[in-house]
This record gives sequence, structure tokens and C-alpha cells, in this order.
Amino acid sequence: MTTETNLPSPASAPRVAFQGEPGAYSEMAAARFGLPQPYPTFARVCAALLAREVELGVLPTENVIAGPVPEVQQLLATQPLVVVTTLWLPIEHCLLGLPDATLATATHVLSHWQALRQCRRFLARHPHLRATTVHDTAGAARLVRQQARPNLLAIASRQAARHYGLQVVAAQIADRPDNATHFVLCRAAAGTP
Repeated sequence: MTTETNLPSPASAPRVAFQGEPGAYSEMAAARFGLPQPYPTFARVCAALLAREVELGVLPTENVIAGPVPEVQQLLATQPLVVVTTLWLPIEHCLLGLPDATLATATHVLSHWQALRQCRRFLARHPHLRATTVHDTAGAARLVRQQARPNLLAIASRQAARHYGLQVVAAQIADRPDNATHFVLCRAAAGTP
């Protein structure tokens, strides 16, 4: 992995791969650089870059609370990618539910393992919430909408709440108010097939 300082031209509107579903924090990072394109895994983001399906990709490398994202660190160390720039994105985790959901009547909460880790204190204060790991924060919000159970909540962004028609049951539930995730914006290295 090498680093360069040239940013893409806003007029070119490049396609930017991100891991997750609409409403994901990675989508917010991708939108700062072009047109977000969702992919299910970090490995698929890298594969899309190398196959030239997209011009750029964003990958989260670490969070101020939960630390490094090992899978991404490994991909950056082994794939022929060039880091174009980096970004610290503020992360505001919210507890999301159906319009009639309440914290008192909820029994389960879904989210990505990193988000669950970033909200440990909140979850410890509410031991009646059984946490379950899913592939993505926005995917957790989508599952809450699809399953249509008022006792099921998700930890995700306000953007995910708007996208999936959910209400914010509780806001700013991360362990620290300065919660942020470091993203790298990448492209395929020159000369890769």
C-alpha cells in the first residue's frame, strides 16, 4: 500500500465502493468523494477496485473506541491498492426501532460487532437488551424494518433511520461523545490487471 495526495475532481463524480447497505457510515464516507456503490464485504470492495468496477473505494481502518479493523488492515497490507486520502468521520450511534418501539419494551438489539463494542457502556446499563452481531449497522436497521417487531432494535445512524423509516429511540449512545472512524479512500495501483 502506498499513499498519494491527489483528490478526485468533484466534477468527475467517480463511483466509490463501500462495505454495507444504504445508510451505513461507510456510505456517508463514500458520498464525500463521489457516487456510493454498496458491496457486501470489505474483500468485495477491494475486488471491485481491482476489477475496475468502481474508480475508488472507502475502507474503515480504525475507530477511536473499538480500535483497528483487522480485516481491513490485512487487505490493505496484501492488496495492490493506493491510498488517495484519509478521513475521520464522526460517528453518532443511535438506537433505532419501529415507530411504536420503546427502550423499556425492547428485548434484542442488532448491529455490527464494531458498533456493539463502541456502545458497551450503554448496553451494560440496559442488560435486558440481548445484543446480536450482524454484517452491517445499516443492515441491522433494514432487518428491524423487515422483521417488524417492536421489541427488536438496531444500533445504526440517523441516516439509516431515515432510509428505513425507523424512529430514534435513543441518540448518542456510544461510549465517548468524540466517537469517530478513520477511513481510507483507495484506488487500484497502476499496472494491476
